[in-house]
Amino acid sequence: MVVVACPNSSLVDVHIDPDRIPSTSKHDYASAYSRIRSAARAAGPGVSSVLILSSPDVDSVCATRILTSLLLQDDIPHRIVPVEGYRSLLNTLSAVFPALDEDSVAAALPSSSTSTTDVRSVIFVNLGAVLSLPTTFNIPASCTIHVIDSHRPWNLENLFATSHANDRVWCWDDGEIATKLCRQGGERDAFEKLEFDVESDSEEDDSNSDDDGESAHSDDDNDDDDDDDNQDGPGKRKRSFRSPSPRNNGTSTKRRHRQRSPSSIRLSNAERHRYRNVLTRYYNRGESFGMSASSMLYLLCEALGRADRESLWLAIVGLTSLYLSNSIDFETYETYSSAYASEVIAMEPSSSHGPTEAWSLDLLSSKDKDDTASGRPNTAATRAHDRALRVGISQNTKSEDADDRSIRIIPAELRFTLYRHWSLETAMYHTAYVAAKLGVWRERGLSKLRGLMAKMGFSLTAVRQNYTHMPLDLRRSLVRKLEAIAPEYGLTELTYRGFERSLGFRTAPLGAADVVEGVSALLVAAHGVKIEVETPGMVFASATSSGAHGGPLNNSFAANLNPANPHAQTSELFATKRVWSLGTTLTDSITSAVAATAAGSASNATGANAGLDLEAVASQAAAGGGSAEEMANLEAAERRVWTTNFYEAYRALDFTRSASVDLLRSSLLLSQALHRKIVARGISLITNQSIRTLKNFRLAILKDGADLDLFTHVDVLLRLANWLTTSLRDIIVDQQQQLHQRKGAPVYAPLPFILAALHPAKDSFLVVGTTGAAVHGLVENNHFTAAFQHAAKMSGARVRHDRFQTYSIQVRKSDLAGFVEKVHLKIK
Repeated sequence: MVVVACPNSSLVDVHIDPDRIPSTSKHDYASAYSRIRSAARAAGPGVSSVLILSSPDVDSVCATRILTSLLLQDDIPHRIVPVEGYRSLLNTLSAVFPALDEDSVAAALPSSSTSTTDVRSVIFVNLGAVLSLPTTFNIPASCTIHVIDSHRPWNLENLFATSHANDRVWCWDDGEIATKLCRQGGERDAFEKLEFDVESDSEEDDSNSDDDGESAHSDDDNDDDDDDDNQDGPGKRKRSFRSPSPRNNGTSTKRRHRQRSPSSIRLSNAERHRYRNVLTRYYNRGESFGMSASSMLYLLCEALGRADRESLWLAIVGLTSLYLSNSIDFETYETYSSAYASEVIAMEPSSSHGPTEAWSLDLLSSKDKDDTASGRPNTAATRAHDRALRVGISQNTKSEDADDRSIRIIPAELRFTLYRHWSLETAMYHTAYVAAKLGVWRERGLSKLRGLMAKMGFSLTAVRQNYTHMPLDLRRSLVRKLEAIAPEYGLTELTYRGFERSLGFRTAPLGAADVVEGVSALLVAAHGVKIEVETPGMVFASATSSGAHGGPLNNSFAANLNPANPHAQTSELFATKRVWSLGTTLTDSITSAVAATAAGSASNATGANAGLDLEAVASQAAAGGGSAEEMANLEAAERRVWTTNFYEAYRALDFTRSASVDLLRSSLLLSQALHRKIVARGISLITNQSIRTLKNFRLAILKDGADLDLFTHVDVLLRLANWLTTSLRDIIVDQQQQLHQRKGAPVYAPLPFILAALHPAKDSFLVVGTTGAAVHGLVENNHFTAAFQHAAKMSGARVRHDRFQTYSIQVRKSDLAGFVEKVHLKIK
C-alpha cells in the first residue's frame, strides 16, 4: 500500500483541520506528482504515458482541468477519458492493460522489465475509492495507479492489503486515513489482524476450492491451486467487503504474488468477531464525501508553488458543487470557504472601490452575532482571524476594469437559483428551500411569496424583471431587507458565503453557483436531450464564424438565439422559446455516426442537438422489442452523448477563451430549462398525490409524461429527489410533531426517498435513493448502496448496478415491485 499524505499547508493546518495528526507516510502530493512526471519523461518524448480517467460530475471536471494545466506546464503528454460506470472503466482499462494469462504471470512481477503498454501513470479522478483495484484488473509493474477520490468509504484493500499489486496503488489522503483509519484500534489494525489470521486463510482456501469446482475445473487443477496456496502459507486475507465491481476471474493469479507476513497469528473467536465488527461498522456508515478532488489538486498546486487564480477558482467551483448537491453539510462548507476566502484575499490585489452590489459590509458585523449564537468557539485566535477576514473582504470588492478577472468574496450570497440571470420571483420559485418554507405549489404559497416582496417594498413589476434590470437601489438593499423580513416567513437560511468571478468585458460577473449550474447542465443535456430554452429578450449578437475568434464553440450563445441559422446576425426584442442546440461543428461531425444507428434519424435530426439526438435510436429499440443489437446501438449512442457532454463541460471551464465564456453563458439557459422541468415534475407529483409514504421511506414512480426521457438521466432524477426531499421536509416535520404530541411517537427523522423513472426503450426503471436530514444544512449518509445490492439478491430481480453513483440502479420493469419490497425490509 502507498498512502499519499496531505501536504503541510496553511490552507489545511490553519483553516481546515488545525488539529490533524501528521501522517507517517513518506510520500505527499508533491512527491506523487514528481513520480508521475519522472515516469512520463522516462517513457520517452512524444509518448502519452499519463491516462486520466474522470467521472462526469462538476468536481471531477474542475479537478481534471487543474491537473491538466500542471501537465501542460511540464510538457507531459496525456489523455483524458471520461468514464461513467464500472463497465466503461473496465473496458477502458482492458484496452490499456491486456489481460495476463498463466504463462505471462512474470510480466506482472516487480522484477520484470517488460511492459505491454506505454502508460506509466493512470490517475482516477473521483472514482476508484470504493473498488478493490488490485483484484479488478491487472496492474503492470511499470504502471502506477493514483486514486484522487472524494467518495467514502474507502475500500480498505486499496489502503492496507499486502501484495505486489497494492504497492502500485497510490491513494491520495485528505487527512482521513492518517487521522481516523490509522488510529490505534481502528480500521487499519482490524484489517491487518484479519488479513493474516490463520483461520481466515483456511476459510478462504475452502471457499476458493469450492468456487473452482463449481466452475467446472478438474480435480487436478484444484489440487494444483491448493498446492500453490500452501506455498504462500498464511499470507492471505478473508475479504470483508465486496465492491460493486464485477468479480475478477484472475483472483488466483493475484493470490500468488501476495507477500507472506512474518506476523501471521491465530486470532481467538472473540478477537476475530471484534475486528470484523469494526470493518462492518465502517462499511455500514453509508456513502459520504470527503475533501473535494479539486481541493486536493489545488493543494498540489500550492505544494508545487503553482497556485494561481485559475486553479483557485476551479477549486472553489468544485467545493460549491458538493455543497449545492447536498454532498457536504453547511459546517464543512463554511470551513473550506473560509480557507478559500483567505486565499482569495492573499492572491487578489486590493481595490479602492467601495462595495456596490447586493451585499454590503454592514452584514459582516451581524456575522459575529450569528457565530456566537451558533456556539462557535470565541477565542482570541478566532476573533483575530475574523477581523483579518473582514478587512480583507472590505478591500476585495468590485472593480470597474474592463479586463478585470479577479475573484471576489460574497459574504452574503443568496441561495436563490440563478438569481443573477433570472427574475427574483422566478429564482425564488425554483429554489427548493423557499418551496419548503412557503409551499409554492399551492396558491397560498404563491401569495406568501408575493406578500414577502410587498412587505420589503418591492413591486411585482420589479421582481419580475431580470435581476440585472432591477433598480440599483433595490439590488443594494435586497439582502438587508431579506434578512430583516424573511424570518417572519420561516426563511432564516437564505445566505451563505459565496464567491464571484469577473470575466472582463465578455459578460457580467458569474458566481461560483452559476458556474456549477451551467456545467451541470452541460454534463446532462449539452447533447442528446430535446428541451426548449427561453432566450433572453433585448439581445443582439453576431454569430459569424470567421475571424480571429472563430471556432466550433464560438457561437454557442448566438446559436441558441437562432438555431435555424446560427451563423446569421441575431436580434431578439422579446424573450422566446427555442429548442436547445449548441450549433457547433462538433455536432455536425457526429451526425452521421449516430444516424447510422437508427433508420430515418437523419431526416428528423433538426434542432435538439441534431448530431446526438437519442430519440430516434431509443424509439427504434423500443419498437423492435429490445433486441441485443438494438440495445447495443442505443448504449453506443448514449456513450457518445455523455462523452461529448463531458468534453463540452471541460471546454466551458477554460475562462481564457471567449468561445468557452460564450458556451458557459449559453449553458445557463439550459440550466434554467432543466430547473423548470424538475420543479414542474416535482409539483405535479405533490399535487397529484403520487408520492407513497411507506413505513421506512417515501416512493414515487415516473411512468409517463412528455419529459420522461429527461429523468432517465441519473443526475436529473437525483436532483428531482433532492428537490422533493427538501420541499417536503417541513411538512413531514410538522406532521410528526403533532403525532408526537398526541401519541408520544418517537422524534421525527426524515424518511429516505426512492424515485424510479421508466426507460421504455430499455424496458427498465432507473432507481435512485437519497436520504434527507431533519435540519436544513445537515447531511445524512446514503445507505442505499447496500440496500439495493441486498434487495437485488433477495428478490432475484434483474438489475444492473453499473454507475459510480452507487445509490442508483437499473431494475427490469417487471421486477420493480419485488425489488422495492425487499428494499423496504432492508431499510430501517
